[in-house]
Amino acid sequence: MTPRRLIIWLIFLAAAVSLYFISDALDNRAEKTTAQHNRLVNLSDPLGVQSLELSGVATPKTIRIERRDKQHGWEMVTPVRYPADGAMVGQLLSAVVEGKIQRRIQDPGSLKQFGLLPPILKLVLTDRSGSKAVLWLGELSPNKEFAYASAPGADQVWMLSPALFEAVNRTALDLRDKRALDFVLSQVESLELAVGKTNLALKRVRGGADPLWRLADGGEADSEEVEDLLLKLHGLRAVDILDEGILPQRMGLEPPSGKVVLGLAGGGRKGLVLGGKVKERDETYLRRLAGGPVLLIKSASLDPLRAVTAFQLQQRRLLRFQRDQATALSLQRGAQTLKFARDKGGWLRSQPPGDARSGESVSSLIWSLGEIKWQKILGKGNLLGLDKPQAVITLTIQAADKKPQAKTSQMALKLGAVDPVSGLLAVQVAGDERVYGVKTDLLKGLPPAPPAPGKPPEGKK
Repeated sequence: MTPRRLIIWLIFLAAAVSLYFISDALDNRAEKTTAQHNRLVNLSDPLGVQSLELSGVATPKTIRIERRDKQHGWEMVTPVRYPADGAMVGQLLSAVVEGKIQRRIQDPGSLKQFGLLPPILKLVLTDRSGSKAVLWLGELSPNKEFAYASAPGADQVWMLSPALFEAVNRTALDLRDKRALDFVLSQVESLELAVGKTNLALKRVRGGADPLWRLADGGEADSEEVEDLLLKLHGLRAVDILDEGILPQRMGLEPPSGKVVLGLAGGGRKGLVLGGKVKERDETYLRRLAGGPVLLIKSASLDPLRAVTAFQLQQRRLLRFQRDQATALSLQRGAQTLKFARDKGGWLRSQPPGDARSGESVSSLIWSLGEIKWQKILGKGNLLGLDKPQAVITLTIQAADKKPQAKTSQMALKLGAVDPVSGLLAVQVAGDERVYGVKTDLLKGLPPAPPAPGKPPEGKK
């Protein structure tokens, strides 16, 4: 190839590359222009919506919701002033801000035939800059594949996904915060519960690595059980809210049939009073201590509160340790001892040596040991076969800092016989002469004995 031809070829190649990048840039610009053109609403700051108003034929009473930045939430201001459901508001806004026009009807004629005059739903969004977007939503298409929409000043009818219509078609109840109690679990300092036969009082004792909960008699409560109870309270949701026609005595709220009181950090209090059952409905009247509307809640959701007892909340765990700090476990059955060690997140049998699957059952056993609770104190001393236990489990625990030179400690659990009266397994913790009765499920989780050398494992008979 001559130098002249080489230069011509290079110029041609450069021109082709330039045309490719120009074409690609034009395609990207066209895609962006199309996406912008098909955007359902246009706001200066779509992520900074400050308020929304929902009205129309389906919503005769205008719903207005405003952002409350200081409270990191939303508040309904009409038709009633009440906290809004942030998740529900977020879903509505996401559906509209991310919504796309799928098809357009040019020269649609009368908007009435599409359910847009007057609109079935009218949504007004206002952002931080004061920019507003108005959206009209009408009927579904005859084949239900699209929802009709438009906006003031538009000369078209847009066709949208019907899912977008469903996301916007919300009632005031849908958009209200239906939590019976709004509180932060870590801020709860005390709990009083009087529901049915349950009458409990608990107090958090701070200080040390792990804050403790204590019952009214001073006994230690199980922190996990208390937190589980608080989560159940936090999860109570109303199925309806009554702002008018409140008759406390007829509703069983004066005097109440039960009460829940939370003491909060800083001296505040929140709580609920429980009323009677709603006639011919499986619901119960509820009201906050501070007053306000009456909440209707599914009666079954209160069952866990009625069922909780002081015994259930009492600290009854026999072995208290962090599971990820367990580094070794030994199981002695008569003359045979199995030893296991943690290895790369799993467990391996070190005595007698085993394969990669030899310690599979240990992880679940470690979990069970952390959960085991006594059901009854059966006595003291070597009762029920504890003088010659059927098994002894020894657990090695590493100190919390997990350094190689960190100190380790051991805790041992002896397993005796099953008590014929209670049906509970007799166990004893090293250093404690008391004999505790636990559920017999623990026996099922013990690692199996390895087969004898040279003898294949027995199959099913």
